[in-house]
Parts: sequence; structure tokens; C-alpha cells
Amino acid sequence: MISSDKIEKTQKRRRVNRSSVFYPTFGNRPAQLVGRDEVVQDFVDGLMHTVGHPNRATLLIGQRGMGKTALLLEFASKAEDAGYITARVTANSQMLEDIIGMIYKNGNDYLKKHPKIRGVSAGAFGFSIGLTLQDAGAQNLSFLNQMILITEELKKHDLGLVLLVDEVQKQSVELQVLTTTFQHLVGEGRNIVLAMAGLPHAISSVLNDEVLTFFNRAHKVYLGPLNLNAISVFYSEVLDTLGLAISQENLETAVCATRGYPYLLQLIGYYLLKYAGKQSEITDEMVSRSLTSARRDLIDNIFSPVLKPLSDKDRQFLKAMAKDVEESKITDIKTRMKTSDATIQTYRKRLIDAGIIAAERRGYLALVVPYLGEYLRGEI
Repeated sequence: MISSDKIEKTQKRRRVNRSSVFYPTFGNRPAQLVGRDEVVQDFVDGLMHTVGHPNRATLLIGQRGMGKTALLLEFASKAEDAGYITARVTANSQMLEDIIGMIYKNGNDYLKKHPKIRGVSAGAFGFSIGLTLQDAGAQNLSFLNQMILITEELKKHDLGLVLLVDEVQKQSVELQVLTTTFQHLVGEGRNIVLAMAGLPHAISSVLNDEVLTFFNRAHKVYLGPLNLNAISVFYSEVLDTLGLAISQENLETAVCATRGYPYLLQLIGYYLLKYAGKQSEITDEMVSRSLTSARRDLIDNIFSPVLKPLSDKDRQFLKAMAKDVEESKITDIKTRMKTSDATIQTYRKRLIDAGIIAAERRGYLALVVPYLGEYLRGEI
């Protein structure tokens, strides 16, 4: 007689496709977020709270590969499930126009899925507001006035609005308009939520902007490396569900190689399944090949784009840092480069702004891109 546990595992395997478990590309929402449950729950709690709750303005702060975009995608999904229209954009000079356009598009899409929302016919979102995008342009309405009209119409149908802004780079006129508009709408009691994501130095510049001090009261989420135990549990559950055996030693090797970075978690997991093929066990060779392939992708997808725009002096600075396995003393970097304090400070700022290094404590700097030190030292 077949046990119920075995039946359940067989059913799970049928539902899970090996090619759909891991998504090792930027800008994608993974099948499952690991180690970020509390972050997502805080955002969902904000959706359920009244206007003005701090969780209704969220700042995701983290280095490259920490899963900021994936979290924004998860936020959007949760918000739509809770009855919110969402607009997810990238911070740039066209951001305000993009937000309005996404509201209309996603509003129409939402009503097509829920055609009985308070008597509004499907596909009529733009016209139900009494204002099409063309009309708005013709009347030369400001972003604030367009948002007032939109939130008024949404309120009639018990719908809220969630704005999600990715890749915040620095303070800008568009960002100032967005945040002051958000503050104005919150002050009027409008059902609106805002989440933004960016590198630490970029968010810091936003918080230090005199016009944007409102965001110092926002819910700030500092995304660090994931707990390795959480990754181990996730890998174990995925492999078990797929009927793939793996030794404890090989599991620990794969987990440690991620260094807690969500992008590497996806990348290594993807290659483990790829090289396993139709086999029933993950072997030493499969793990070795997976780590080699993951590091190759790091070089192609992260190191090359990050290093290409840098000057020779920038690269010299990074190579001087790479001589240290952990963090580097600024005085040591200066000695190795045989240069002045002023020059060191110039390149220090440039590389921090580029999101490649971080000043984690006074007098020290650290490389924040995983495996970049090994790459600069010629070890991979």
C-alpha cells in the first residue's frame, strides 16, 4: 500500500516543472521569495491599515543582487490581490508620464478581470474618470491634478492605488514632484501607497534632500544577504519535491556559494537543475559545474557591465582593495596607489555612487559585489 506522504510528494512533483523553479535573471519575480516573508508581510499590513500608516510608504534599500526588483513585483501582486490598481515604473525623466500611463493600462486590465466592480464596465477605466490621456495633455493638467482626479474616481469604486518606483538613482525634479504629490494625497486621506527601491547611496541622497524629508518617516527596509539556513531549507524542499537527492556536503557547498545573495541563489539553483537533467541525484560534478557556470554568469552579467564604464584609476582603486580578502583600510589603499588623500576621496565617492563599494565603518571600505574581489585577484 502506498503511503499518503508518497502520494503527496508525487502530486507535488507533477505540479512543479524543473524549468519554472528558478529565474536567474534581473527584473523577474522568482517562483518563491526566500527569507523576505517579514518584508512582504509588513507591506501587506500597510495595505490593510488606514491612510498615513508608515508601512504605506516603503523604501527598499540594498546593493545589487539583493532582490529589490523581485520584492517590488511581489508587492504589486499582493496589492492587486487586495484590490489596488498598481503602477510600477523605473525612476527616470519620463517617470511621471509613465505612472499615469500605467495607471490607465492596469486599471483597464483590472476591470477586465473584475467587470462587476461597482457598475463600471470593463475597459472603461480611462473614460470613467472623465479624462483620457489625450484630454489630460490637451488641458495641460499637472501631475498632482491628474492624480487627484484618478484617486477620486478610484474611491467611488472602493479601489486604492499603489505606486512602485524601481532603480531610484538620486534626487530629481520628477522624484520631488512624485513625493510631494504623494504627501499631498495622503494629507487629503486618499487611499494611496508608495514603495521605492534603490542602492543605499541613492536612497541616502533622497533622504537628505530638503524637499523630500517626508520620506524620513517612511518604513525603511535594509536588504542584507539572506540567512544561509533559509537558503538551505529552500534548496532541500525544492530538490525533495522534485525527487532529487543531494548529499549534505554538496548541499552545504551550494548554499555557501550563494553568499546569501538572492541572485546567486537563483543562479546556482537553476544550474543544479539543468545539470541534473533527468537524473535522480545531484552529484559532486553537477555541483562543481553549477558553481563554475554561476560565476561565469556573474562575470558576464554583473562584473563586465559594472566595470566597463570605469576609468583606469577606478579599476586601479578596486584592485588595490582586492588585495584584502575582507574590508580594506583607506590608508592601505592610499599607500598601494601612491596617491594623495584628495584623489582617494574622489575615487572613493565615485565607486560608492556606482554601488560597487561601501563605507561600512569609518576608515574602511568593502567590495559589495559578491566574488568581485576574487575576480580582480584572478582567482575566478
